[in-house]
Amino acid sequence: MPEGGTDNPVILWSVPQCPFTIEASARVLDDIRLAITDAFFSLPRGGAEIGGVLLGKFDGAKVTISDYAALDCEHAFGPSFVLSPADEARLSSLIAAHDGFAGGPRAVGWYHSHTRSEIFLSEADLAAHERFFPEQWQVALVLKPHTFQPTRYGYFFRQEDGSVHASASYREEQLEALPLRQVPAGPPLPAGPPSHETGGPQLHRTRPTPMFGPVVDIPSESAPVASPAGIASAGGQAAAAAMIAKDEDAPIEESAPLDIPVPRFAVESASSARRWMTLGIAIVGGLGICAAAYKTKDLWMPRLMTAVRPAQAAAPAVTTTVGLTTLDRDGQLQISWDRNVPGLRDAAYGMLEIQESGAVPTAIQLDGASLQTGAFTYARTTDKVDIKLTVHRKDAAELRGSASFLGKMPDHKAEEEAAAAKEREAEAIKQRDDLAQQAARMKADLNSQAAKTKKLEKDMEAIREEMHREQQRRMTNQAPGK
Repeated sequence: MPEGGTDNPVILWSVPQCPFTIEASARVLDDIRLAITDAFFSLPRGGAEIGGVLLGKFDGAKVTISDYAALDCEHAFGPSFVLSPADEARLSSLIAAHDGFAGGPRAVGWYHSHTRSEIFLSEADLAAHERFFPEQWQVALVLKPHTFQPTRYGYFFRQEDGSVHASASYREEQLEALPLRQVPAGPPLPAGPPSHETGGPQLHRTRPTPMFGPVVDIPSESAPVASPAGIASAGGQAAAAAMIAKDEDAPIEESAPLDIPVPRFAVESASSARRWMTLGIAIVGGLGICAAAYKTKDLWMPRLMTAVRPAQAAAPAVTTTVGLTTLDRDGQLQISWDRNVPGLRDAAYGMLEIQESGAVPTAIQLDGASLQTGAFTYARTTDKVDIKLTVHRKDAAELRGSASFLGKMPDHKAEEEAAAAKEREAEAIKQRDDLAQQAARMKADLNSQAAKTKKLEKDMEAIREEMHREQQRRMTNQAPGK
């Protein structure tokens, strides 16, 4: 957590394995957090990983991180932070630009984000660390942003034997967001001359804007005008009071209004992830409509084909029927027609309409080959079925036929009950056989146990007789006169 009560608190990090303490500016870490969060939300499914150089100093017992310089990675190998030859050249130039001033901030390490993996150093990370940051005290900072949780981070360093524990950081921490601060709008200032305090170049750059969307300027009419008394310092107020007390009749010259720049506020806008989500919902909805149209094609396709087919103005009247008949076989309605009707062989297609009582009509399209079979089987579910067959021919009159079937549905209840009774009888026979086998096994076990018991009784009787004879021999030997 940040320590100190100044405007720029510091965050200390140390573990027993690290030979020095790491002290980082909380503002610098917060700016890095905002930058990696912005890159995290720039692309769907993990975003882009970014990195840069940590600037500061090392005094032998402590590494101080006071600033940073972002590296413009071209991401030649994808969204991960993997350096290309051009990236390595820019990194070398970036490090050299901050190591040429004595006493100024220098490269004390580097940072990069992991959006698709945990906090550790990969083989490529270790190679970059050894090549560009070879000093014993230079560190690596890995940060992992999250959508709903605070950003986590961990440092990596060289131990006393020069090795780096790269599989995981010895200590992971959460990087809480600092309170938002209002930065006056305006272009960034150019790089100035070397500062007197550090001796290095003064880094003037605009801090990253928090990830809430584009900034919008508020009209100046809505900004309150500050009075001179409201913006004067404590010393200025005391001086003004002394002047008024000295000469009350002297006119007081009012200060000119200060031109305070209007602050910039962040306005939430739709992120790229939300746009991708909207596009995905639209695609899924379109696929659902197409699937529903395909499922119901039998209902709307014939009507569409009839509507778009040009009217046959000179078509003769319908005079031929197809001789439609029906035959029920245990609930299977066999629909037949005369396939030898003249003109049926050159038919384009046929439309069979089946209407069951109380149900929606079913339209079935038959091609030429199906019409030549002369039959169609339909599993009915009601007692009454009306059938119509319309045969469409090219440049000729249509052939039509109709028929109706009326009959009770077959009673399968008795058959089902008989099958269930047979099944119950077979189950009862099986249970009876199982019980008989169990009884036979139990009887055999009882007979075996009785035989064992009888044998034990005989053995016990023999032992008792032997003990009785032994006792009589002892008594005979102990009698007087022996």
